[in-house]
Amino acid sequence: MTHRSVFWGLLAIGLMPCWGNVAWAGASPTDSLQFRTPAPIAQVRQDVDGDSVPDRVGDTVSVAGRVSAAPGALPLPNDGVGALQDTTAGIHVRLQDAPSLSRGDSARVWGVLRHRAGLTQIEGMGYQRVGASRRAPDPVPLSVPSAASDRHEGQFARVNGTITARSSNRGGEYFVLREEASSDAQLTVFVSNQHTDRIRLGRFGEGDRVEVTGIISQYDLSYQILPREEGDLAHIGQAWSYLRWTLLGVGGLGVVSIAVILFLRSAVRRRTQELTRRETELKDRQMKVEALYSATDRLLRATSRVEVAEALIELVREVLGYRGVSVRFVEDGVLKVFDVAETTLTFMPERPDFDVDGASAVAEVYRSGQTLAVDDVETVEVNDPAEYGDLRSVVVVPVGEHGTFAVASPEPGAINGFDTHLIEVLGSYATATLDRLDREKALRAAKEEAERVREEAEVARDQAEEAARLKSAFLANMSHEIRTPLTSIIGFAEALGDEVGDEEGNAGRFAELIGQSGHRLLDTLDGVLNLSKLEAGQMELKTEPVDLVTEARQTIEELRPQATEKGLGLTVETDRPEVWARADAGSVQIVLQNLVSNAIKYTEEGGVHVRVYRKNDWAVLEVEDTGIGMDPTLAKDLFKPFRQASEGIGRAYEGSGVGLAVTQKATEEMGGQVDVETEEGTGSRFTVKLPQGESPGAEAVEGGKAAGSMSET
Repeated sequence: MTHRSVFWGLLAIGLMPCWGNVAWAGASPTDSLQFRTPAPIAQVRQDVDGDSVPDRVGDTVSVAGRVSAAPGALPLPNDGVGALQDTTAGIHVRLQDAPSLSRGDSARVWGVLRHRAGLTQIEGMGYQRVGASRRAPDPVPLSVPSAASDRHEGQFARVNGTITARSSNRGGEYFVLREEASSDAQLTVFVSNQHTDRIRLGRFGEGDRVEVTGIISQYDLSYQILPREEGDLAHIGQAWSYLRWTLLGVGGLGVVSIAVILFLRSAVRRRTQELTRRETELKDRQMKVEALYSATDRLLRATSRVEVAEALIELVREVLGYRGVSVRFVEDGVLKVFDVAETTLTFMPERPDFDVDGASAVAEVYRSGQTLAVDDVETVEVNDPAEYGDLRSVVVVPVGEHGTFAVASPEPGAINGFDTHLIEVLGSYATATLDRLDREKALRAAKEEAERVREEAEVARDQAEEAARLKSAFLANMSHEIRTPLTSIIGFAEALGDEVGDEEGNAGRFAELIGQSGHRLLDTLDGVLNLSKLEAGQMELKTEPVDLVTEARQTIEELRPQATEKGLGLTVETDRPEVWARADAGSVQIVLQNLVSNAIKYTEEGGVHVRVYRKNDWAVLEVEDTGIGMDPTLAKDLFKPFRQASEGIGRAYEGSGVGLAVTQKATEEMGGQVDVETEEGTGSRFTVKLPQGESPGAEAVEGGKAAGSMSET
């Protein structure tokens, strides 16, 4: 008992210098209980009366020892319960918050001693973790911790032995260590379920020599050692085995590494060669494209088929480097060889022409507009392979509607896909150039034709102007040289008739005939002059309001003697006193006189009716007779100059035939139109439509209203 007091006293004295560096938790710094000297755990658990309940239950106690199970690590129903052991015994402690405590730590715990459900524990009021060294102790024989009398519980120990058995229970995994085969000294190495993920016992098997470092604890009547971490377990005496396997692993890894390195080097070399080849191809393609596009300017600027063919051959020879080049253009339904590179004939015979509609491959390319690419003609069925000479590969592209363009080589597969694309580009450029040349040729032809037409038009214009000048001079001469003497003749005839009077003889009759013939000739002259002036635009028309009713009645009165002489009725019919039109008064009189005089002339029985009315936006003059009429199919020729219902020397009716032509022309000049309805043996009806107009009085009133409105504004 004295030795134990001395031990605990020395332990307390040894721990006192370290208390200044310990971790405090769960208690007030003024709690004097923490400064009490820890009691041995066996003394705290002493049961003198033998009722299985410690005598000091309910007392506040203070103990110290090693943590054999951290709070919360035991499979107990109470949270926060752990285990603390010293050299005398072990006890459970219940700490609500002890995150800094783990197995193997040295600690002091103080609290109230409790006994619940058969479990003795300290309900902690606080704890201190003492900073003790975690260095593993020197090895001890298994017989030492196995002897219960030595009291190694809660102490660190390092033991070694041979694994004799492995097993597990519901609490965790374990194996049994035996010191020697002939010895009974053994110890159980145990790892609870909570720690099997970080401390692996599976790497050890029966017969292995193992060194274990851990905390000695008692379980039932046996002792066990609890490892703290993975490094607390290690094999013994297998260094050479480990070294051998390590060397084998390293050697195997080296062999594999060398194989991988060689494979990678080979792959890198192949990849490098492939990249180099591709880079070379890309540079070659880039050079070809740059050279091609810089040289195509000549092709695009070509001014003839000859220059187009020469440019194609030169580009293929200099940029793409192929020996065989031929260009065919369509002429008279045949694809004729227009130009061939001289180097083509070194491996091929002279190239023939092909019918556009023939069965040749070249003709098919022209008709379909699709490129033909052959890597080796020996693999293609042809009618006569000999005609191709040493030709092996060829590409034929269409040149629009103009022909074809072919590139050939004596080597199979010599023309790759990229060059084929460039050849197609050249074909498209050639097509664009030839299309441009055709358009320019057509434009030149059209320009020449337009120039010729312009020159002819200028000549015709000059001739027309000269004819108009001569016509004007002729009309002026006619008006002066014919009208003046004719008027005198008519006047003398009338004077002679008046002087002779009713005397018997032929003088009076001849004077009358002279007067009638003179009037007839004067009427013809007036009609021709009016038509000529209208066609030449020399008749000045004054558009103004014209009352058609007044004009019709005036004309009827002037021509009534002619109708009365033939026994014809002559009437004016209208539904209103005034019908105003926007027209030229003189032209309206000419129209009325021509239509009414014609109606009287071609009517033998019945009469002539003049109607004036409004219809839609027109002011209408209608002249209807019961005369001879004519075939309706011939009515369209009535308005042509010098055309009459009866023509020729034996015609029944006299006249110049220009009256209706003057009527139509004058009506159209006033913005109107004239129509005719006729039937042979029944009569004719002429309808003249003129734009409606307002009376001068209405226009004045409207003007005054407008002026008044403006003034009011």
